[in-house]
Amino acid sequence: MYSEKKVSVGKYEMNVRLFDSPKSKDVVVLIHGIPTNSHLWDRVIPYLDDQYSVIAVELIGYGKSDRGPYYDLTLPKQAEYILHALDQFNIPSAHFVGHDLGGGIVQILAVTSPERVKSIVVIDGVCFSNWPLPKVVSIRYPVAEEFFPSPLFIERMLREGVYYPSVLTPELLQAFTEPFNTPTGPEELQQASFALDHRQTENLVPYLPNIKCPTTLLWGQHDRYLVPYWGQLLHQAVPQSVFKLIPNASHYSMIDQPSIVGNELLLHLSRA
Repeated sequence: MYSEKKVSVGKYEMNVRLFDSPKSKDVVVLIHGIPTNSHLWDRVIPYLDDQYSVIAVELIGYGKSDRGPYYDLTLPKQAEYILHALDQFNIPSAHFVGHDLGGGIVQILAVTSPERVKSIVVIDGVCFSNWPLPKVVSIRYPVAEEFFPSPLFIERMLREGVYYPSVLTPELLQAFTEPFNTPTGPEELQQASFALDHRQTENLVPYLPNIKCPTTLLWGQHDRYLVPYWGQLLHQAVPQSVFKLIPNASHYSMIDQPSIVGNELLLHLSRA
């Protein structure tokens, strides 16, 4: 059963998309990054929602969720908002899957709220000091038209982050660009960029060896934004973690290879 709603997470409302399976074994929370939203997972969800209840969140500042100033959009704040959203559904714990910024958020959750986390999956995620990307920083003070925070900038970022250009259909591109295609959209995208600081994950480094929950790290073989080296480094830091490369995939590996990513998530969940 599918539904979409906004839930209170304090002073903001977060948009969430729910895929509730009557045969649900557990809850899986999917977390996107910049500049995408919950539609990032559209081609992966069908692999999960027969066996699991799936919640695809839209971070504050993205998608249909409320907007806010940069200091309310940091990764630690987003982690808090997600837990508040789960509280609204009376979900005490879940499996968390994060891409890009979402990958940093699931690390924060595993370190700071281990009692809420059954397992984590990081897909092409931010970690250590590998972010924010120069491309994302460029929109803070654009010095040329190509850096102006616009739907065209989002489209370029997506096109440079996939292995197969044909997977970015007009419908998918519209789903990602439309939320920022407003008079205030450029400023909102800038605020999202200003919120990003690599210290938000660097501060976690001493605690990564303490992560006890099942952990899988999936990386696009040809990720040009966050190269697989970072996934291997994270694998070395988190005990008992599993690291796998996704062949013929770039940064948005769940768009390039939805079947591989979907099946890897099922494998992870079965182990967890």
